Amino acid sequence: MPTILDVYALPRGLRSRTAKLRDSFLRGYLETHPGAVHYQLDLAKDYAQLPTLDEWDIEAKFEMMYGEGELDEEQAKRWNALSKLTDQMHSADLILISAPMWNFGIPWMLKRWIDSVAQCRLTWEVKDGQYSGLLQGRQAVVLATRDGAYSEGNGHPAWDFQLPYLRHILGFMGVAPVHAVVAEGLAPAGGQVRLSLLEPAMMQAEALARTL
Repeated sequence: MPTILDVYALPRGLRSRTAKLRDSFLRGYLETHPGAVHYQLDLAKDYAQLPTLDEWDIEAKFEMMYGEGELDEEQAKRWNALSKLTDQMHSADLILISAPMWNFGIPWMLKRWIDSVAQCRLTWEVKDGQYSGLLQGRQAVVLATRDGAYSEGNGHPAWDFQLPYLRHILGFMGVAPVHAVVAEGLAPAGGQVRLSLLEPAMMQAEALARTL
């Protein structure tokens, strides 16, 4: 049975518009794969459990990236914490990321998770002078919402630092393909959930889930 790693940064909880896309996708996926293993990582609630990426984390990272991988006791402790997060990615067949657009990019707690898992020797490496991702064989789905319109041919695509970044960093770690369902132009709904604006993306998310 497949394993899905469900990573979401939804501080508004049940009021979240992005949560509606996530619910639709999971309904379709779990109905299609009733025995799937489902790991959840609620970044809005559990971000404090992520590494702080302080001096010791960075020293461990640099030793593994540029040194011989000889870690002292504290560095080994920090590296093990990072490894536990990347182990979740290695064990997954599908990585689901759900997040709204914040200031044209991604929520900071999602960036903190990415900075924790994008690690040399864990999710990528350099071979013969070339970068190589270590998560080949896994695919991802990004579920995103934004008030404005930023897709190609519709609005301001150059302002979109959300979806291009997520596609790039996941691809850098070897994840492919990266599917995406985006609900945009939601400004008329304000902070409320207006299903008439979300329903096309919700239907697309559920339909995508049933094909994976």
